[in-house]
Amino acid sequence: LPSSCTGESAPVENNTCEVASGSLAIGYNIQCDEEEACIPCFINPNPDPDRRRRYEIRDLPEGHWESFEFAVNTMQNLTMDEGQGKYGPIFKNHVYMVAFHIFATDSLRGEQAHLGAHFFPYHSAFANMYDAVVTTITDYHNLPLESSPYWWPFKDTDQRDIVGPKYFGTHPGLGENYEVIDGRFANWTIPSFNDSLIQYEKYVSNASDNFYAGSIYGQLRESTSYLWQSTYVAFPRDPGMNRTGSEFQPTGLEDVMRCLDCEYDRDNYNIFHFAWCVQERWHVWAHAGLGGFRFTDEGERFNADFDGKQGPISPIFVPFHNTVDMFSSEWMSRYVEWSNVSWGYPYKRAFNYASNNTYNGINLFDTINSAFPMRWYDLGWIPFDGPDANKTVTYFDALCATIKQNADHVYVKFSGAPDGAPGEIVEPRNSSTHGTTNMSPGGQTATAWAEAGQDDLLPAAEAFLKAYNADSDNRLDAAEAFLEELLSSSEEDGKRK
Repeated sequence: LPSSCTGESAPVENNTCEVASGSLAIGYNIQCDEEEACIPCFINPNPDPDRRRRYEIRDLPEGHWESFEFAVNTMQNLTMDEGQGKYGPIFKNHVYMVAFHIFATDSLRGEQAHLGAHFFPYHSAFANMYDAVVTTITDYHNLPLESSPYWWPFKDTDQRDIVGPKYFGTHPGLGENYEVIDGRFANWTIPSFNDSLIQYEKYVSNASDNFYAGSIYGQLRESTSYLWQSTYVAFPRDPGMNRTGSEFQPTGLEDVMRCLDCEYDRDNYNIFHFAWCVQERWHVWAHAGLGGFRFTDEGERFNADFDGKQGPISPIFVPFHNTVDMFSSEWMSRYVEWSNVSWGYPYKRAFNYASNNTYNGINLFDTINSAFPMRWYDLGWIPFDGPDANKTVTYFDALCATIKQNADHVYVKFSGAPDGAPGEIVEPRNSSTHGTTNMSPGGQTATAWAEAGQDDLLPAAEAFLKAYNADSDNRLDAAEAFLEELLSSSEEDGKRK
């Protein structure tokens, strides 16, 4: 357990972190260079300078927040059939994403999303799958949004706008029973179990892997949930307090910066240690601060954001976990020379530090959440009808795709962040553009559906994509063939031209 990541005053000396002996049982984790050759992660030496940009919520260009709000509400209000009929197979509604998270956290094999090195690739892939839907919707409607925003949730920044009426509603909630009744997602509904989760079992490869059965109130909450309210709830931070004098109290940036400043060390500080550091010193407490605490009639203390799967139901979940993705991407990028060993990610006997156990499903080359898998087209990596579109996403895939040199987006440094914080400083774009020159694959898919008259171009485009994704020597020939076909198409179709 890195001394500089304990949240105490232990200093970081020479930018390294010493590990307290025996605090994390890393001997269980078997890294890929111990018994077999590793598969190196390709690192793009020349990232696209015009990649889509992820802004902090308060730094979004004009109109972008409204676009994000529109897309999230669309995901909340449409069924899967309605959404896929309009936007194509990449569409997922909001409850699908909640179900995906439930099947990972309640797997009978063991936790598939938290409490180990798998925390980062799981949540990066989850956030990017959500973003692929958001950008598909906004691109389809030609709305100004490049990528879903992130949230800078640290106490060095005034959070009253974020957890107030301007964005996600006042925390603690202003309703009679602490329901969040203001903000842009006021009275956000908690779905019923029978009408929501069961319908997603057709997407599940092994429904028997999951033991979740909903709450006693028939909601998408824990079976032991004390929450009976039908909308999102946020209690005060102190369980003994009422609303007066209580508000969301985030953790300090220094807690997670200590984790980020620890250098890679194969045995003493690899991605397993970094995952522990971020989860336990920051991520857990940000959730706790959002949900707040109450006491039951029996005097038991419980948290609203962890209770009953309410965390992923909230619209703030993805901006919050985009920040997790930003920090993991930054740490991997700082130590990119260790990408050839996947930053020490265990290729077998991956370890859960909370249960003190190893189990299948969370090793480097395992499919993420294999009982309810995501596929490459779900993340917008490949068009839905492209080669390998149905390939399932592994933890290795997600690590390689989300390091910042390879990601299809760039995190723009928050204007309120201090020196040394992650994020890139960029020049403003021309006001007439919003990333359409680098449209997301999801947006391209939706556009292709909307413009079915371009079917004659699809074979040439598919040939190019196949050559590109195979890292083929024929890339240039395929690209030239596609462009020739494009430019020779109907002059009357100005949009195609």
